[in-house]
Amino acid sequence: MSFIRTEVFSVCLKRNVSLTVILPDDAITGVGVQPPYKTLYMLHGYSGEGMVLATYLSLRKHCELKGIAIVLPDGYNSFYIDHPERDENYSRFIGEELVAITRRMFPLSHNREDTYIGGISMGGYGALYNGAKYHKTFSKVMAMSPAVDGYDLLEKHQEGPAGFAPGVFANVYGDASKYYESEYYLQNLYGELGEDAPKVWVTCGTEDDLVFPVVKKFSEDLDAMGISHIHRFLPGKHELEYWENELDSGFSFLADIPEGSRNRLIMEIL
Repeated sequence: MSFIRTEVFSVCLKRNVSLTVILPDDAITGVGVQPPYKTLYMLHGYSGEGMVLATYLSLRKHCELKGIAIVLPDGYNSFYIDHPERDENYSRFIGEELVAITRRMFPLSHNREDTYIGGISMGGYGALYNGAKYHKTFSKVMAMSPAVDGYDLLEKHQEGPAGFAPGVFANVYGDASKYYESEYYLQNLYGELGEDAPKVWVTCGTEDDLVFPVVKKFSEDLDAMGISHIHRFLPGKHELEYWENELDSGFSFLADIPEGSRNRLIMEIL
């Protein structure tokens, strides 16, 4: 397994962006994985960065176990959407530029069926949004406790642990009165795609007061639209422990293997 920290210049963002890249190239599990590698573009949550996920979750282990390279960009607090008026085109960066840059730099597969997008919280929203928007690039979405309704999150959670400042929603999404008719409301985006939507795996803790009600509604709405997806609603909160426990299931979905069939990393020290 190779662990790489680097920076790339983004034309979409007019700045350097830090990347963490994990490659399953050592085969220490005994299961040899040959390049070009299947790849997961993994998006962090609000107030986070790619290195936070790489540090606190066992992504290195699942990269090796499941044979999937992982690219973790820094997305700041962007919700991974475009703001061309500010030269902050995070959607284009994630869905177009980042994929092209990393495919040039590393031995990654260029095939849609080998290219996935995932994320946690804000990053889960970014994965679902850009997975649908760039469904010709990404074949699967792995969303963990995704913030599927930006208005509900940013306007209704200004008190309490989240503490979003007034005005954050408008800064990110613009006019609140138009939000539920726009492509930023995920049900609209997925409804337009129908059978062309990427395969979706979503998980959320049933005690997650921040997003569980809207994630449950999103899942129900996908069912009503006839869009097949996997949902897992288990006891848990909006926290690292829940996401860590769900990694085997999520990565098994991406790798198309049974859960638990490759979840133990055994190393021999010589």
